[in-house]
Amino acid sequence: MALLGCVIGAEAGFYVRLTKLKGQSGFYYPENILTREQIKSFWENASDDAKREIQDIALFRETTGKILKNKDLGRESKVKLVETAGNMNLVTPYRLMAGAYVTDSDEKGCVLSKKTADSLFGDYEATGEEVTMGGDTYIVRGIVDTKGQLCMLQGKKGRTYPCIRIEAAGIPLSVVRQRLTGILPEGKGWSSECDLYLGIGRLLLYLPLWVILFYILKCIGKVLPEMLMFLAPVTGFAGVCALLLLSVSFSDDYVPTAWSDFQFFVQLFDEKQQAFLALLNHPLYYADSRMLGSLAGILATTVVICMILPKCRINPVRKEKNAAGGI
Repeated sequence: MALLGCVIGAEAGFYVRLTKLKGQSGFYYPENILTREQIKSFWENASDDAKREIQDIALFRETTGKILKNKDLGRESKVKLVETAGNMNLVTPYRLMAGAYVTDSDEKGCVLSKKTADSLFGDYEATGEEVTMGGDTYIVRGIVDTKGQLCMLQGKKGRTYPCIRIEAAGIPLSVVRQRLTGILPEGKGWSSECDLYLGIGRLLLYLPLWVILFYILKCIGKVLPEMLMFLAPVTGFAGVCALLLLSVSFSDDYVPTAWSDFQFFVQLFDEKQQAFLALLNHPLYYADSRMLGSLAGILATTVVICMILPKCRINPVRKEKNAAGGI
């Protein structure tokens, strides 16, 4: 039972981590397409619906192999440089260990990973310290809890970016695309939809309850008197309805106009499969790596729980017979 409790706790932890990406989507392109100034123009000219439905937009680009230096201690580290335009938390949804993310008006601040701070300063408590990259000097504003060598800063004016992160909680991906018509190229790049993987994670999270419901119905059928056997199907129907309401959570993009339209589900599955393969065939960015890692954790712990549950069940009929034999 202790092992079961630990695994359930781990599963809940993975799911909570996945929920922190709720409402986020990523749109990625092989070439630079947008500037900070274009996003600012978009907000100024966007419709009231777009402003209400889209909470935030962040652009970013990654460059590997940049040398970050601490001149005072004579230390340096090769880092992944992430230049952003907008909310850094959309780009790297990791826990801040110290300080804060750099705002889009701060061109002199940077955020380091814990590993980079340790390499340059010998401790992650490095907020307020200075680092240099090329001929530029930056002040450390915050430290994020990630193991990789990372430096984040706000990109300079006029910089173009190939990657876009959107936060639009409760809005289907198709509606997000419509709202961004004019700034997103059609038929190019690849995307990720965090709400889809959150929905899958929710299904997996409640899968052990389906196993428990099965054993409950099996036990009810053995212990109920014949005159009360009608309670078994009633309990089963109520349990199935309750679990469906709790576990199924997808946007309107996944609801056909008619339930008899089976071709809709075939096309939908093919579309999402292609999107998933496209995501895996390109370098995973921080948010998507966290998303897929959390989903994999939920899947693994769900399998373990479903394997343990049958061994933990108690057969009430057998207990009664044993007790009677003892008397």
